[in-house]
Amino acid sequence: MLLGLLAAAPAIAAPASAAPVSARWMQLERRIESGYFRQNVAGLRALAATLPADDGAAAADTGGGEWQSYYGALLAYRLALLARNDEARAWPFMQQCIDRLNRALVADPGSAEALALQSACLALQSRMDPWRAPLAAPRSRARIDKALELAPDNPRVLLLGSLAARDRPRLFGGDTGQAFVLLQRAVTAFERQSGPRGLPGWGAADAFTDLAQDYLTRGQTLAARNVLERALLVAPDFAQARSLMAQIVSG
Repeated sequence: MLLGLLAAAPAIAAPASAAPVSARWMQLERRIESGYFRQNVAGLRALAATLPADDGAAAADTGGGEWQSYYGALLAYRLALLARNDEARAWPFMQQCIDRLNRALVADPGSAEALALQSACLALQSRMDPWRAPLAAPRSRARIDKALELAPDNPRVLLLGSLAARDRPRLFGGDTGQAFVLLQRAVTAFERQSGPRGLPGWGAADAFTDLAQDYLTRGQTLAARNVLERALLVAPDFAQARSLMAQIVSG
């Protein structure tokens, strides 16, 4: 089903037999990120409706089943972020993110990418519902601790670790200082990346924009502008980055 809905992406450095599957998921990642950058909730919801169910038969039909749960979770996380000021709207997406990643982690318990993304989803859940924080926040910390142990230099693991540390309530391990340090490390890791982008490949624009916001909060306007310019080079349509830049320019 997904094959008919996603346009073919440019070839990537991979064996010929793997290229069509990898290109398909890379195209899906680009569509998720484009919708998120433009804050196109309707488009992202429509895209979510095209994704196959998380079951073995669907994975076999579409190929590349190792990414099926991950990208379904990423899409749900993006929708949750866009709805984070409305718990009733955001909650189903947070739960979808967590549930899909539970399935991904059954298939690959050592996936640092999946562990880190689930940590961020759990942290957001703990922030939005204090009653669930005593359960969700410790799970978030355990997930990101394992992800950082497995992949300490992975830029998305560092970024998601920063977001999780920021979103968890302070009583349950939230730490803005740790979030800032991890975010700086994430930006450095993204800047060091070279060569063809693999799977997953998202996160650089988020890291630059979030660091710009942190700099601005600390009164470091020039540093904020410099890093924000890099975010807009990566994602010119990123509404959050454009809004922050307009705020800086207007004084």
